Amino acid sequence: MHDGTTGESFPQLQNHANRFDSIYFNTDTPFCARLSCGGTIDLCVEVASRRLRNGMAIVRPPGHHAESDEVSQKGFCIYNNVVVAAKRVLELKLARRIMIVDWDVHHGNGIQRAFFDDPNVLYVSLHRYEDGEFYPGTEEGAHDQVGEGKGVGRNLNIPWPCAGMTSADYVLAFEKLVIPIGREFAPDLVIVSAGFDAAEGDYLGECKVTPACYGWMTNMLSTLADGHVALILEVGQGQPLAYQS
Repeated sequence: MHDGTTGESFPQLQNHANRFDSIYFNTDTPFCARLSCGGTIDLCVEVASRRLRNGMAIVRPPGHHAESDEVSQKGFCIYNNVVVAAKRVLELKLARRIMIVDWDVHHGNGIQRAFFDDPNVLYVSLHRYEDGEFYPGTEEGAHDQVGEGKGVGRNLNIPWPCAGMTSADYVLAFEKLVIPIGREFAPDLVIVSAGFDAAEGDYLGECKVTPACYGWMTNMLSTLADGHVALILEVGQGQPLAYQS
């Protein structure tokens, strides 16, 4: 999609970036984006095929804001790594049902759109929403966005009304919603869009989730799909507590 950035001058790269919302380009963008997406696919295939029990893909650039429509690209994302990997796993028939849990502080609009009418993928997102004012600034992250067609009931948004959400809020959401719904859905694979910008100290996320809470959430998700969980790095790794997480 962005192969044209290779070998271009700085002004040309800047011109590319100006067409999008918070996406930046350099001459290595195509290679890095493919490596990120490919690494995500490899991990998910290995976990889904039971050659690995679990794992984490520490990749850049992230992906959960990326959409199939190029003009809608935003939020540092080139390819939607999780979407491509989940579709590949389903295509290979390595899983019948996939649960995607997105705990990045921003709503994963790209993932939601990709599977909004798909009964075989359950998407759960916990994110700051604030009546659609928080990035990415759309109404898609509202609680009433539950899927459409055959996918009704397969989209769960848990939209936070303000900054300052704590580990206790995430624990409550997991205990009352995420895990019970996950058990009912009975996935063969769990993929986590693991952004850490809700971590305490992140100046953009402005929430207070601790490393211990991220570990607890991962452990709880491991009670699903016989423990076959793949974590894919999204954004928010720039603070000390995010590194610890």
